[in-house]
Amino acid sequence: MPAALILHHYQASPYSEKVRAYLGYKQLAWQSVLMPPVLPKPDLMALTGGYRRAPVLQIGADIYCDSALIITELEQRYPERALASGPLAAQAALLGRLFDVDVFWRAARYLMAGRLEHIPQALLDDRIAMHPQLPLQKAQLLADQPQLAIQLSALIQSIDQALAGADYLGGSSPCAGDFAVYHTLWFLQGAGALAVLAADCSALSAWMARVAAFTTVESSSINAEAAHALAKNTKPQALPTMQDGLFKRGQPVMVQPEGYPQESVAGELMYLDQEKIVLARQSAACGVLHVHFPRMDYEIRAV
Repeated sequence: MPAALILHHYQASPYSEKVRAYLGYKQLAWQSVLMPPVLPKPDLMALTGGYRRAPVLQIGADIYCDSALIITELEQRYPERALASGPLAAQAALLGRLFDVDVFWRAARYLMAGRLEHIPQALLDDRIAMHPQLPLQKAQLLADQPQLAIQLSALIQSIDQALAGADYLGGSSPCAGDFAVYHTLWFLQGAGALAVLAADCSALSAWMARVAAFTTVESSSINAEAAHALAKNTKPQALPTMQDGLFKRGQPVMVQPEGYPQESVAGELMYLDQEKIVLARQSAACGVLHVHFPRMDYEIRAV
């Protein structure tokens, strides 16, 4: 019997919605563990060792960080209802990465500027500390809002044109890029901003409805203690043989998302290739864990 898929997430998280929609498309059963949107997140940290962002996928004692890696891993494990591939899907993947690392934060800043009086100061302070490289101070958010609106509207109209005559960015069926672009527009839509930025974008609206229809709720809900116990009573999955290069298997290393030094995770390097980094770490609550990160947009350093 396949190991349970446990998604550590929170409902308002756009990157979590990206994975929830993908899970629905794949028709995969999953269990939910809810995390708070701001620090402290002790239950999540017991699994990740420092990575704090949503979502995180747990499969036994294997912990997968980053929504792009989660989809890649699940696509390999569950080939049924495969995502589209080919030239269109490859182009959409590049667009999806742009949304993941850049466009989403333009959208977030745009929405924050329009809702400053409603944003709890604790949430704003948390995001400023989490993203020191972004201009998230109130005065700057207000100053940037008009140009962000122009940028987002132009980009959304281009996506509408790309979808003219096509069901998905990947063609007749969705690809990974569809879900990566969708989560930012879902975020805008939930705040009532997409209708303003995407006026008369009929192809985009129809695409949004098709992807939204995939979104699924959890098959069951469990608490963090149960997830930790499951990890502690499971061994991490065996890994392929690693080719030594700049780093060697068993070497102490530190991994962090680029630009997020607060989220560094230390451990013993278990596997490294062009796509993935896997660290082993010991958790008091969860036992021996393998924590997985993508290579893209993540730094690995010897310690």
